[in-house]
Amino acid sequence: MHSDNNEQFNFDQCTDCKLVFLNPRVSLGQLKNYYTSYYLPYRGAKAWGKYEQLVENSQQKLDLKRVKRVSDSYKVTTESLLLDVGCGQPSFLKACQQELKCKTLGIDFSDEGWIDDNSQYEDLDLKVAEIKDLPSSLEPDVITMWHYLEHDYTPYENLQYLKSISKPATKLIIEIPNFDSLSRKKYGKNWAGWHTPRHISLFSPENVTLLLEKSGWRVTELLTHGTMDPYLLYWMSEMEQKGIKWDKNMESEFWKFVIGMVKFMPRKWMEKKTSLGIMTVIATPI
Repeated sequence: MHSDNNEQFNFDQCTDCKLVFLNPRVSLGQLKNYYTSYYLPYRGAKAWGKYEQLVENSQQKLDLKRVKRVSDSYKVTTESLLLDVGCGQPSFLKACQQELKCKTLGIDFSDEGWIDDNSQYEDLDLKVAEIKDLPSSLEPDVITMWHYLEHDYTPYENLQYLKSISKPATKLIIEIPNFDSLSRKKYGKNWAGWHTPRHISLFSPENVTLLLEKSGWRVTELLTHGTMDPYLLYWMSEMEQKGIKWDKNMESEFWKFVIGMVKFMPRKWMEKKTSLGIMTVIATPI
């Protein structure tokens, strides 16, 4: 999802824990150059032209699935504080306010996800900030990371800090691509999970568990699936193989996308036994 398709990036893999990581990384100062009109998540439903409302409805369903993941993991009350790290376009936080009636806080390194929709999100507490900027007195009840951790330049330090400002019963919910998944093995170098150079780390179940344990968290649940439809990874990987221009109007791709999703549905029966591309980790402070 970048204008210069000739750029190449290198990943290394640790021989001990099998973590796959970008090496060398793009400097933090240059990273913003890779979050442009080519970056589909920032464009959101508007990227799909006349099908915008249908895509918007799909996003609302995804947000509600994430709200359910939260409510299944923690007994949320009106006094509960939910912190969403890497909130991007904060429709999930809006859904939390409406469905759970809880307090919310969203942080991201850029306001690109909400700056053009200020009126829609004006009642949300949104900050351009890093994890280290959060006050030590915050004490969130739930921390969510929906496809954030793979972007994090210092995951160990940030997870340590989040543990230090959490309550003993705080729940941490992480959804990330799974390097040890069928889609990665199928698409190889065209796997959408690489997402270079935005993805810094590509985790598998064993090494994300190790990272959490070393940073002060105990994994209570590890799922081979997530709220995000694994078909999206397959579709984006297919588009990578075709060399699609990611900044184009996506109208012409809509019905092919839908037909592909319908054909993919029988495969989703597998995702609770073997990962198709996504995994979810739920943890509490040690």
